[in-house]
Amino acid sequence: MASGEFWADRIASLRNDPERRLLLALDNLPLPAAFREAAVAVRALVRAKKKLRVACNDELTLLYWLAAVNSFSVPYSETLKEPGYNVMQSIPGTTIKTLPFTYNELGHEHLTLLSKTDVKWIEEAWGAPISHRTLHTMHITLWRDFEEQLRLVRQAERDKFVNELRTLLVQPRQ
Repeated sequence: MASGEFWADRIASLRNDPERRLLLALDNLPLPAAFREAAVAVRALVRAKKKLRVACNDELTLLYWLAAVNSFSVPYSETLKEPGYNVMQSIPGTTIKTLPFTYNELGHEHLTLLSKTDVKWIEEAWGAPISHRTLHTMHITLWRDFEEQLRLVRQAERDKFVNELRTLLVQPRQ
């Protein structure tokens, strides 16, 4: 954060303020912990509305969207030999935001961000889905395209570094 405070420390102080907690978590996407913190905040908003017997479809939609987008990443990219988060971070937010999916085709079984209670709430609101997948499996070609782009960027960075070192090592000393 701009103030020098670590975002996870700040978010912990917002435990009783789910709206601000959610905003801070959203500001820190696509960090894996930011997805988890956003889900925690949305769950608090859902519980508050359920307690008041107020409709919470917008909150459930946001919770589901967070879980779906989180399922686009993988823990580890075998292609790059680094965390999948790095690939996720390289993808423009507008691309991620517009990935097409529906509840019926994505389901919930493979959305690891969702708790059993989340699934219960979602099925009560929307019924049982037709199938269960991850956004990663649905859009694997797009993921691989971004993995390859990042691989090329990493290779260019390594080549530049090595060339700069070579230049330094072969310069005549004065």
